[in-house]
Amino acid sequence: MQTPAERHLVQTLASFLNSRETASDAPRILDAGAGQHLSILQQLTPLGCRYVCDRTDIDGCEVDFPSVGECWTCPIDDMRPVSSGRYVAVFANYVLEHVENLAGASQEIHRVLAPGGLFVATVPNTLAPEFLLARHTPLWFHNAVRGGHAFPTQYAYKSISELLDFFRAVDFQLEEERRWSFAEGYLFKYPIASTLSRLYDRTVLACRCGWLMGQVCLVLQKPVRNTSVPDSLE
Repeated sequence: MQTPAERHLVQTLASFLNSRETASDAPRILDAGAGQHLSILQQLTPLGCRYVCDRTDIDGCEVDFPSVGECWTCPIDDMRPVSSGRYVAVFANYVLEHVENLAGASQEIHRVLAPGGLFVATVPNTLAPEFLLARHTPLWFHNAVRGGHAFPTQYAYKSISELLDFFRAVDFQLEEERRWSFAEGYLFKYPIASTLSRLYDRTVLACRCGWLMGQVCLVLQKPVRNTSVPDSLE
């Protein structure tokens, strides 16, 4: 079940890529922490986006898909095989909650992005009730709820504000922060729980209780710095 944060990530990337259509070459983007998932790329292609997507992950992330370029086995906080300043956009779909070294991850994402490039990430709000509960439940329980697709989490940030501090420290600028309540996405397989969680989501959204909203999409930009020499110094 797709989260609204992931949907917004796709829309943001599509809008950004389509705004660059005048470029002669297809823009190059990076899926950081890609795994074997192709959901984002499969949604971008029908939206008319031209791109080449390289991929990284700690396990093999090689896939057969027309727009996929190079694939490297490396963590997001140490992407040494990846060239600096190469990408117009980097995205990470529910990856950062699994990363312990967020300072290293933010530095590496900044390094591989071209000036003016975007980093778009979906992340959980660790202060939302469902994720406060998730911190204290074992992995087998997560697998049971999600049908065997859970991964160990680090939750190395205590809040979205603390997570953003890691990226501001390396000169990223926050362009957008969007939140949604989507408890139903974890309980949709269970009829009674699904109905109750849907009611909860609607209530939280209607009350605009951002601190209770568990799904977050962040859009950050690497600034373009003017490196020209002032006339007075020439």
